[in-house]
Amino acid sequence: MKTVVIFAHSDVKNASIANRLIIDRLNTVDGVEIRDLYQLYPDFKIDIEAEQHAMSDADVILFQYPFHWYSIPGLLKEWMDRVFLRGFAYGPGRKLEGKDFLISTTIGGPKDSYQEGGHNLFTVQDFLKPMVQTANFTGMKYNEPVVSHGMVFIPNGDNSREDIEQRAIDHADRLIQRLDDFAKKYESQNIPEATELA
Repeated sequence: MKTVVIFAHSDVKNASIANRLIIDRLNTVDGVEIRDLYQLYPDFKIDIEAEQHAMSDADVILFQYPFHWYSIPGLLKEWMDRVFLRGFAYGPGRKLEGKDFLISTTIGGPKDSYQEGGHNLFTVQDFLKPMVQTANFTGMKYNEPVVSHGMVFIPNGDNSREDIEQRAIDHADRLIQRLDDFAKKYESQNIPEATELA
């Protein structure tokens, strides 16, 4: 089974503990290709063919990103606009149909602030509805997302660096378990891998 991770964080080296640790752990998993959008496309000029090829070869498409202003980072939105084209993502000949789609996101705010009528008015699931519809429209199988809250470190704040590191490791472990579950599903159902279908 092959997983392509579409990773979007604008400054993972300097401004992220959690996403850096998650990506480092995913890098140790066989069959995982990580496409770091901000490293590949700092000028936002996306190689559409390369990105479509990476997704065509994958069985699982995983979006890893920090939750920014209740949505996805800007480059990930640009990437979707450029890559999810008619004839590839939707319409005749769509190439993503049947692939498993998984969202993995880190959120700075606490879980209780993402409740109906709470501080942020809506649940995380409400904010993720555009991703649910994207999966539906492209024929991908939307899977329950992996979400972690309280993932921001501010010196002298509520969370220690060690707290964030442990939460990130826990998040990565849950994510890797999900990938293992996908692999078992593909194996038990004898589902041909994407590379066998190409």
